[in-house]
Amino acid sequence: MGYFDALTSGYFKTAPDGSKLFFPWGVLGRGYTIDSEQDYERLRRQVKAYTIVSLVLIVGVTALQAYVGAVVLGALLIAFYLGWMRYLLRGLQASDERLSLQDSMTSQARAHSVTGLWLLQIGALAFVALGILILVVDPGNWLVAFGSIVFFRALRGLRGAPAHAAAARGDRPALARFFQMDTN
Repeated sequence: MGYFDALTSGYFKTAPDGSKLFFPWGVLGRGYTIDSEQDYERLRRQVKAYTIVSLVLIVGVTALQAYVGAVVLGALLIAFYLGWMRYLLRGLQASDERLSLQDSMTSQARAHSVTGLWLLQIGALAFVALGILILVVDPGNWLVAFGSIVFFRALRGLRGAPAHAAAARGDRPALARFFQMDTN
């Protein structure tokens, strides 16, 4: 599985009865039952495409230092998502099932490799360091520095992710290697 497949997995869950559930609002809302495996796969592809396109557009506009444009684009993408979900959810049956933060994180951790999670952690730390460097070297660009520090520190806050991925897979030897402890 790739990076975007892992991000997308946080929107979905398999219920105890085997049915597939979709959580368009993540941990903030209820789930919706997906009728068929074909609908499930189609919806996963659509959510993945939306995620990729949104990220590319936001990063592209931000890289051009068009911050107001990035905010406007972000608002338009959110408005599109809200309209899309309003249309889509009319055809899905609401479920009483909720998605916990633990379920969402576990799903994403399982979809990533331990190496991939480590690389994401290292990348997040590098961006925090870059934000601090920008503050020191170019204090006039404090908004970019502050944004980098806050956003990537929040990602770094998931510091147990590599170990969590191994635990989610039930890989006790990998956990032992991670923590250098005995498995007996």
